[in-house]
Amino acid sequence: MTGTDTARTEAEDRSADALRAGTWNLLGNLLAGPPSDEILALLKGIDETTAERNRDEIANAWSTLRIAAERASRQALDQEYQDVFIGVGGGEITPYASWFETGSLMERPLILLRQDMDALGIERQKGVSEPEDHVAAICEVMAVVIGDDDVDFEWQKQFFERHIHRWMGRFFHELQEAPSAGFYKAVGCLGEAFVRLEQRYFAMPT
Repeated sequence: MTGTDTARTEAEDRSADALRAGTWNLLGNLLAGPPSDEILALLKGIDETTAERNRDEIANAWSTLRIAAERASRQALDQEYQDVFIGVGGGEITPYASWFETGSLMERPLILLRQDMDALGIERQKGVSEPEDHVAAICEVMAVVIGDDDVDFEWQKQFFERHIHRWMGRFFHELQEAPSAGFYKAVGCLGEAFVRLEQRYFAMPT
């Protein structure tokens, strides 16, 4: 392999990692609260031709999310997020790793996540009351892990397997079935497809 080939491969890897981190960050943003007008504008601008050229699961999911963003209204999105995730005494889905893995809140998955966050030097944001194992927070941490040049592939893989692999695909599948989900059905569709894509990525030989 020539030096040029090596440089191209490294550039392609960086580009792929940027796309992966961006998708995790977007999912975290969408799951932390109703999408802002800026995020909705971004989603409405998803390239339709990409989905048309690549009729695979992830392309279809992006297309579904674009259509959902085009149809969404601010008032409806605010109410939908409230009904699906918050509710009165609890939403239609409980977005915590501890809940999905153990059936209870504030359990061992949260403790293990805090340990890995400490090892990675990632601090809990000030003013945030949600436990760190909220699905939005884990997506955001995964984006940070991918984007950090000091975190190698093995650490990425270990973080994914410890804190995402066992439950998040199921979370996104159940999100699509939440009674009040409209826009968030499309978010669940993208999330489930993307988690499967990441599973295949980490299963590839290095």
